[in-house]
Amino acid sequence: MLRFLLRVHSARTIRSHTRDFVLLAFFLALLGGARESVAQQSNIAQAVPDRAKVVKSSDDATIEELINERIKEEWATAGADFHPEMVRTEADYARLSVSSKDLLYEASFHLQPHYYSHSATGPDTAHRTEAEQPIMYYVGTARTPLALPMVSNLSKALSGDEASYTVNIGVLPLPDPTSQDSMRYFVVIERTIESNHTDNYVRLERFVKEFSAKTGDPAYLRIANESLAKAAVIVQLESGAVLDFDDDFSRFIDEHIIIKSDKLDFKLGQQTVSDISNRLSIPYSVARTCEAKVELLSVVDTEHSLTIIDTLRQPANYLAELDMSKFADGPYRYRFTAIEPVTGKVIYTETREFHKSEPITVSQSSRSGGPSDTLKIGGKKIDWAALLAEENEQIDSEQVLNERMKSTLDQSKSDKDQLQKIVNANQQSAIADVHGRAGFGIGDAAGENFFIGIESNRPALSFDVSFGMMYAPVPYLNYTLRGNVSNFFLSPKSLGFQLQYIPVKFFNGIIEPLIGVAYYGTWSSAQTGVTSAPLLSGQIGIACEPLGEMHGLGFSLCYGAAYGLGLSPASYPDWSFKAYIRF
Repeated sequence: MLRFLLRVHSARTIRSHTRDFVLLAFFLALLGGARESVAQQSNIAQAVPDRAKVVKSSDDATIEELINERIKEEWATAGADFHPEMVRTEADYARLSVSSKDLLYEASFHLQPHYYSHSATGPDTAHRTEAEQPIMYYVGTARTPLALPMVSNLSKALSGDEASYTVNIGVLPLPDPTSQDSMRYFVVIERTIESNHTDNYVRLERFVKEFSAKTGDPAYLRIANESLAKAAVIVQLESGAVLDFDDDFSRFIDEHIIIKSDKLDFKLGQQTVSDISNRLSIPYSVARTCEAKVELLSVVDTEHSLTIIDTLRQPANYLAELDMSKFADGPYRYRFTAIEPVTGKVIYTETREFHKSEPITVSQSSRSGGPSDTLKIGGKKIDWAALLAEENEQIDSEQVLNERMKSTLDQSKSDKDQLQKIVNANQQSAIADVHGRAGFGIGDAAGENFFIGIESNRPALSFDVSFGMMYAPVPYLNYTLRGNVSNFFLSPKSLGFQLQYIPVKFFNGIIEPLIGVAYYGTWSSAQTGVTSAPLLSGQIGIACEPLGEMHGLGFSLCYGAAYGLGLSPASYPDWSFKAYIRF
């Protein structure tokens, strides 16, 4: 029988006194009262990590009861404003090696939906006219082998058929008041060791986690390499083997639970008709409590329909079935209708078509009994059965090839999507994708200039240093225009520091509104009037990256005003154009 022998306060002491431990276990087996005392001591809650909190209920409470208590707390807080999330939830378990990070075992929790109604329910309320929707939650179990090489002095190698390591979870999706695209999860996690030969089990710990995640994105919960809520435990199995759970199992593995939820929608799926039993299967989804009605329609007699399902359904995925063996071949239609129980209003309806036909079968008769499958024409025998068999083999071969190609394409698409997620995650860090850039520009304050700078993709910031020559009238400077190309370097000059920010990008960088500020120092070698002026410029405009935001070509066009620091007049119009490459 699986049972707790002693709670370990010092694993080192246990290893060095194995014989004393066995004698103590035998003594406790003789003294029932002492064993109860030890059992009570082993249930004392220890300090738990920040990752979770211990369940505040008795050990006899089920996961369903714990979730119901949490629902009552939410209901007491929100009252009539509490609207449950109707989602389809999946959960998987993964066990990794701590040293090599290899996947040791994976399993699905096979979550089953449960419903909680705040009002009374029963046979007389099955079609009640209240508008209240039930609260939906899920409960599931992942049972995995416990076999691992044991290394402590308490135990030897444990066979895989003796006991199992089981993780039970309950998932309660709750609305997130801070975001419409996210939801809160209340998750109860219970870890146990179960016998493979009897109904005995040992519960290692039970704790809850509550967090928020975006709808449709997987949420990863790590539950390994952390101290148990009840400290390390020693477990004795039916065979007499002793297991130090921390030393022999827990410290070798990383455990993860992956949870993903998608909002339920009303949907009518594609029907199938079995070639063997002629059974019609119609999948459909219910997004909220309603009266669900599935009907079979004839294209000949459109006034009358055959009702397959007509009942009150809770939110979930369903399958309606009907024996079509007595129905004639031909075209049919099927319809799914969702009706509001309170008002009788149709909230969803969809109709689809299909064609029923008997499968073609070929009788494989014996060729030794006569020429029943052979046609004689002009003395030449044509074996039609052999030709048909050959065609069937070719069809089967093509189907196998198509299935392999489809499997390869699906795997390639999955790998591509995974790599794309990794790239997107790297690109969307706090500050990521920093590059240098260089180019040329034209402007009133900047002149005809070349610039060099840096930019980041997230957030979209750029900083440039420009140097330019000015030919048009220059703000705040009095000088003689140099019309001769030979006087190129005698024209007024501009040294600028430019900062630009793009708050949002449309169509992968095709349209990018921007704002910018700049400081320019302008000077002239002319001997009349003002020969230098400091300018502060502010501009708004639009940028474009025609090859996409991840490539190296861009343009921008801006308009604003330049302000002379301590000069008159107060401002001059200022415009600028830039073209650059990223490296």
